[in-house]
Amino acid sequence: MPLVKHKPFDGLDARSRGNLSTSAWSLCVGAGVSFGLVPTWQELTRRVVNEAFSTAYDDAGFEDLVKATRWSLDALLQGAANKLALVGKPKETFGELLESALYSDLLTQADAAGLKKCLSDALNNPRWLRKEEILELTDFFENSHGGSTLVNLSRSLAEAKETRKGPQAIINFNADTLLFALLDLFLIRAHAAKIGKWEHPSFAFVRTLRGIDGLPAGATPIFHCHGAISPSPSGRLKKAKRRDSREHLVFTEADYLSIAGNVATWAQSLFLFHAQSSRLLIVGHSLSDPNIRKWLAWSLSSSVEEMAAVSTASEFTARHIWVAKRPKEADQRQIQEISLLHLGVRVCWLDDWEQIGGVFDNLLAL
Repeated sequence: MPLVKHKPFDGLDARSRGNLSTSAWSLCVGAGVSFGLVPTWQELTRRVVNEAFSTAYDDAGFEDLVKATRWSLDALLQGAANKLALVGKPKETFGELLESALYSDLLTQADAAGLKKCLSDALNNPRWLRKEEILELTDFFENSHGGSTLVNLSRSLAEAKETRKGPQAIINFNADTLLFALLDLFLIRAHAAKIGKWEHPSFAFVRTLRGIDGLPAGATPIFHCHGAISPSPSGRLKKAKRRDSREHLVFTEADYLSIAGNVATWAQSLFLFHAQSSRLLIVGHSLSDPNIRKWLAWSLSSSVEEMAAVSTASEFTARHIWVAKRPKEADQRQIQEISLLHLGVRVCWLDDWEQIGGVFDNLLAL
C-alpha cells in the first residue's frame, strides 16, 4: 500500500503559489476562525456553567475546575444542561444561555458604536440592512477587527469567489453566523462600488442549516453541520424572524455521543463526501475532535485503496491541508506534522493569524 509523504510547507512560500487554484477544494472552518469576536470554547463554557449553577468561577477558578475534574468542556456543558432540566427550566433555556454567552461581547461593542440592532439583524440576514447601515457595519468590522482571522478570511473568500477560484463548499462547525454575514456584507459593498450604484448582487454564499435545505443554485453553500445560533432580530422589521438551527446544536456530551454512535448523521455524510471528492483546506480547527479525525482516517483509507488499484506509486502527497500557527519548538512542529499523516493531512504553517489572507492569496494564486 502507498504511504503518505511528510511534506509540510510554509503558507507564504512562493513555491506553494496556486497549490489549490487548479483543483476542486472545500473549506472546513472551526472555532479558531472566530477568535477575538466571540468567546473561546472554554470561556463560553465558563459563562454557561456559572449561569446554570449560579456559581462565580473566574478564569483561573474555572481552569482549576477543568483540571480537577479532567472532564472535557462538552461534559461540563452537559452538566449545565442537566442542571437546567433538574430545576424545571424549559428546554429552550440552554439555547438562550448559549446565545447570550456567544454574542454578548460583540453586541456590546456594536452597541457602543450605535450598531447593536444592525448587527443583530445582519447575523440573521444581512439584506435586511439599508445602505448606510451596511457601510457603517463593514467599517465597524474593519476598524475593530480588521486583523482578525474572520475578517481576513472573509476578504479572501470574497475575492476568490469573484475570480472563480472559491471553494465548492464551506463546512462550518461553528454555531455563530458571523462568516456568512461578513461575506454577504463585504460582497454587497464591493458589488455596489463595482457597478456604481447601490444594488444587491445575487447570493454568492448561502447558509445551509439543515439537510432538507438542499443545495443552492450558483451559490456556495455554507453548511452549519453542527447547528447554528442567531441572535434575536432587533424587531425593526415586523416580518423579520430569526432563522437558525439551534435544535441541531452540537455542544453537549450527549450531542457528541449521538454523532459518534450514528453512521448516518448529516455532519458525517457532508464531511465524508467533501473529503473524498475534493481537497479540504482546514482552518480554525485544533484537529483534536475525535469525530473529525475518524472521518479523515476513513477518507484516507478509501483514497489509499483507490490509488493502489490504479497506480504503482509507493507514496503520495496528502490531499488535505491544515493551516496552523508554527510552534517555536522544532520538535513540536515535527511531532504535529508526522502525527497527521495517517489522517491524510499535511500542514501549512503560518507565523501569525493575520497572515491568513496572504496564505489564501498564495494558495489560490489570487
